[in-house]
Amino acid sequence: MRVSERVGAFIGIAAVAALMVPSAAGATHSWGGYHWARTANPFTLNLGDNVSGAWDPYLATTSSDWTASDVLNTTIVPGTTNPRPCKVKSGQVQVCSAGYGNTGWLGVAQIWASGSHI
Repeated sequence: MRVSERVGAFIGIAAVAALMVPSAAGATHSWGGYHWARTANPFTLNLGDNVSGAWDPYLATTSSDWTASDVLNTTIVPGTTNPRPCKVKSGQVQVCSAGYGNTGWLGVAQIWASGSHI
């Protein structure tokens, strides 16, 4: 193997290895500037569990990941609706799982706001 081939192979292996190293999740985006009204950080947000047992591990992981934030803690609480239709409850996130057809959606989010506060 020539030197140039070894260098190319090394760069290829390094690139693949870099993709395999876990990185910290982060979000710097905003949805229209809306945010939860709060008086201090962190604040606690209840996640209403309206998901099937198959989705419970994903809800638990999401709750844990969000709670790793310096501004948000989440607690999973019993849901107050059926997965379909997924009805709102003021001051709480309702997390629902249901078959909505072949829409290509990754999920549906809806908020109610007063000024810039959810």
